[in-house]
Amino acid sequence: MAHPTGGGGVGLEVGHERAGFAAAHRPWAPTPRGSVATMTSGAARWAIVDGQRVPYAEATVHVSDLGLRRGFAVFEMFRVEDGVPLFLEDHLARLGRSADAIGLPLPRGLDGVADDVQALLDAHEAGVAAVQILVTGGPSDDGVTFRQPTCVVNSVPVPPRPTAPAGAALVAHRHARELPEAKSTNYLTAMRLAGAMRAAGAIDVLYHDGTHVAEGARSALAIVQDGTLVTRREGVLASVSMAQLLLVARPRMRVEERAITLEELRAADEVLSTGAVRGVVPIVAIDGRPVGDGGVGPHARALFAAFAAHVDAYVAERARRR
Repeated sequence: MAHPTGGGGVGLEVGHERAGFAAAHRPWAPTPRGSVATMTSGAARWAIVDGQRVPYAEATVHVSDLGLRRGFAVFEMFRVEDGVPLFLEDHLARLGRSADAIGLPLPRGLDGVADDVQALLDAHEAGVAAVQILVTGGPSDDGVTFRQPTCVVNSVPVPPRPTAPAGAALVAHRHARELPEAKSTNYLTAMRLAGAMRAAGAIDVLYHDGTHVAEGARSALAIVQDGTLVTRREGVLASVSMAQLLLVARPRMRVEERAITLEELRAADEVLSTGAVRGVVPIVAIDGRPVGDGGVGPHARALFAAFAAHVDAYVAERARRR
């Protein structure tokens, strides 16, 4: 995320994409489905740094790296199931757009990044649960000028994909992201509010401008009102997971992509968030206020099941191409 251009305390009262990519049809090598257990076992863990495989503990950037010194970096993260990186083509396309948005060239292009992802999967016989791609500005002598960006691709241990919907909570905060179309590493506001988020038992911080809802620090947002699914399209990060959810939602219900007011959020029958790791999450409380009747609603249950089936079909189709 980026530095705040607006402020405010936690609470409402205070105030990702479908572009095609050549890697979509890459014949991903078969690797077993990853889990927390496989990622935390004694098996060797690797990372790919600028195209070279190195032990995970040695995957470092220079102390003068502009990602470290200036927050000049972009990233992507996604699950891997049965050796298939979920919606990789969309994540790579967004990585390219994020890099363009902040003026950061990709050192080896998107094809090179896709090769690095495959190299990482090949290096882990025990399987990979999730992958993170990090592109930084690289070393700089003066703290401003970059010579050669750095690309690090590494595995990330995450819990298995949930098999049933479970309600979660959000806390709201008035904040405007700089360059919301870029998935940068600047999460300063979210980190500053991490303590309040944990104290509230929330999974994310929901940003708003005092009038309209934007997005979560790590998730996209949608509401259901009178059987219509509504999510914001402009002025937020293009969410890969939300785009996939809309694909499965449109045959089932009315969908609107537009701004959502705080009043609409408060009056919503149901609220959902989506993310590359969590998937579809029913939101049952915001700032301690229940959403609807405070339980997981029928639309959330149906969309959770449809999204899960969509992911399963995606994995099966990519597996057949191997």
